[in-house]
Amino acid sequence: MASVRDDKVREDRGEVEVKGAQTLMRALDILDQVIDGPIRAADLARKLGMSKTTAHRLVQALKTRGYLSVTSEGFGLGPKLLELGVMATEQIDYVRIARPFMEELSEETGFCVFVGKREGDWSRHLDRVTGRQRLRVATAPGDRRLIAETGLGKALLLDESEETWAELYRQAKAGTASAAQVKAYVEQMKAHRERGYVVHDSEIGDGVRSIAAPVRDARRQICIALSIASAAHYLTDDIVEQLVEAIVRTAGKISEAVGYRAAKA
Repeated sequence: MASVRDDKVREDRGEVEVKGAQTLMRALDILDQVIDGPIRAADLARKLGMSKTTAHRLVQALKTRGYLSVTSEGFGLGPKLLELGVMATEQIDYVRIARPFMEELSEETGFCVFVGKREGDWSRHLDRVTGRQRLRVATAPGDRRLIAETGLGKALLLDESEETWAELYRQAKAGTASAAQVKAYVEQMKAHRERGYVVHDSEIGDGVRSIAAPVRDARRQICIALSIASAAHYLTDDIVEQLVEAIVRTAGKISEAVGYRAAKA
């Protein structure tokens, strides 16, 4: 008899666990919908195939815990989610996340791969995976360059205004750039932004060419940038298109790994 009761208890507990998991998944489905903007409970029920009563009960529970808030357009992200989002962003280890993707890209292309971040008017190289070329780029992790004068730096600047581009270029040239040079730089940056990547030939006479692409975070903002760099006689025009495809694809993978999701059309 005890065995029968024990089996019944285990069965009941199993049903509770299944229902609890289903409820949790439905609540997470609701949060996924709210990410794209406020939505009413009735629309949530319709989109997620649940009853209005269930949708209302779940959104009220999420609101009570601070995961949802009430807006004039329906339920939106609550303060708890916003707090968690900030904390998650602050704790992201970009180098650790990017490293396996960098190694994969270097193995695929044979070129040296870098990742870097912005530090005010400078770009800081955070990590490097050495490629297979005999002549290698001397830039090392920790090195810092004026942000307007490198391919990596330009990729970090793609979301900035034309005025910011012009000012940073003037600083990089120590105030010696002519109006025509500044204008040409801004037009070049506009072309880079339209394409979504940068092809850069060094202006300091070291013969280095690089291809760079931005990495975006959960806020869809540029957080770091990825680049391939080599001597220009290795990174020739006939293979640029193939390399661009590889680096943009890899930057997209890293973006997804740090929380980026493209806006829905």
